[in-house]
Amino acid sequence: MSAIGALTHRLEPAAAALFGKQEVNQNEFIAVAIPRGTTRYGLVIIEQQSSQRRCWSESGSNPTNVDLLLLTFDFTGICGRSTDSNGYSLRVSDEDLGLTYTLRLVNRGNEVVLIGDPSSSSQPQIEIGRTFGVPTGPTKILLDPTWRFTKRTYEGKTLGHVYLTNNQTLAALGAAAGCPAPGGRAAAPPPATEPRPAGRRVSVGVGGG
Repeated sequence: MSAIGALTHRLEPAAAALFGKQEVNQNEFIAVAIPRGTTRYGLVIIEQQSSQRRCWSESGSNPTNVDLLLLTFDFTGICGRSTDSNGYSLRVSDEDLGLTYTLRLVNRGNEVVLIGDPSSSSQPQIEIGRTFGVPTGPTKILLDPTWRFTKRTYEGKTLGHVYLTNNQTLAALGAAAGCPAPGGRAAAPPPATEPRPAGRRVSVGVGGG
């Protein structure tokens, strides 16, 4: 494994501070909730790396169903697929949180919510996106308005690792999710809003990465 690969897969505290981010075309990425039984879900992030073939397609709304087209062909060099913490992590207020936060999908009411779950009780749990409905198959996770996809960089080189990125502070994100900051009180949840439209239909393939 290369030195960069080793840093990517085994994140050390000193190395985390060296990682930067690269802005990306948001339409080339999708976060998908994959059912693992009746109440558990796995997170997969797919990147459209080439226009040769579409990696996925979308249909419906609230929730938006995802057809994983990349599973029907050799998607090497066409689609990128990240399935665990080796391939994706959080970046908040320009800080890599790969060591301190885990991305999880949890059932909340009639939808599944993507959260950042802290390893320490001194940090707030944060919300990143949601399905706007109960998934019955692969389902799109619509990111909350202040979140976006970026890619990790190291010494000027863009890596395969995908960030879920937010410019706000952890305290602000925790307050928005109704979670207290250390030593503080929980903030009231923000007013309910209408679900966002599913957006432009695109095809996405699951690729290696």
